[in-house]
Amino acid sequence: MMQRWALALTMVMGASAFAYEIPQDSDVMTRFGVCQAEFLPANFSLFVWNIKKAEAKARWARDFEHFVPKSDVVLIQEAMLDPFVTSIALRQKNFCWDFATSFIDESPTGVMNGSLTGALKTYFFRSPGREPVVRTPKMTLVAEFAVANSRETLMVANIHALNFVQDKNNRAQIQAVADFLRKHQGPIIFAGDFNSWNGNRLNALEAILGSLGLKKILLDNDDRGMKLDHVFVRGLLLHSSKLHSDIKSSDHAPITADFRLQ
Repeated sequence: MMQRWALALTMVMGASAFAYEIPQDSDVMTRFGVCQAEFLPANFSLFVWNIKKAEAKARWARDFEHFVPKSDVVLIQEAMLDPFVTSIALRQKNFCWDFATSFIDESPTGVMNGSLTGALKTYFFRSPGREPVVRTPKMTLVAEFAVANSRETLMVANIHALNFVQDKNNRAQIQAVADFLRKHQGPIIFAGDFNSWNGNRLNALEAILGSLGLKKILLDNDDRGMKLDHVFVRGLLLHSSKLHSDIKSSDHAPITADFRLQ
């Protein structure tokens, strides 16, 4: 993690004339894969992971293919829409994938949702602010799912929040998504990399999502010092949850959780 902070500082000091391509709204979303289920099961498993652009290649692929087949909903941050990551995702049988591009650096990067059933609707939200110097936004991808034996739909938000900005900019991004989720009457999952690396950010995050009735789940084996990744839920019963700190193919440990619709 400290290496990434050092790299970011180097970019801020030396990248005065650098710019990434930001896609037009019509080019943000990409869907691939084939899924056949009409509903998510009432008991379902969630997998959340910032994959650091799959830089670990084969090690990352091995870990990804270990967790995804055990999951019903997959939320990935720092995903890449490149031949390597796409090919690994497509090897996961019966999964649909939705990718929301934040910016393009040779290949698109952003957030990616996977599921055993196609989303009824998807929405993307660019951060109101931008990361400094490189001027890239961060992205949130929201998907609505039908759930077996329920008249209510499940809303799932996958966020990669702004990092090297003032706390108010990080907060504004989360607030914008929360304002959208406020309209939903059913169960909600809001998860991902919130970049909540100080007390002010974490307190603001919990206050904003608490106003929607969302609660942060506690993770078994959570030995993190700096807690950036979280899962907040409403209207779901938590059976189990875990931080997999033994996984080293990214600088973020993946999170798994098992739920039942209330």
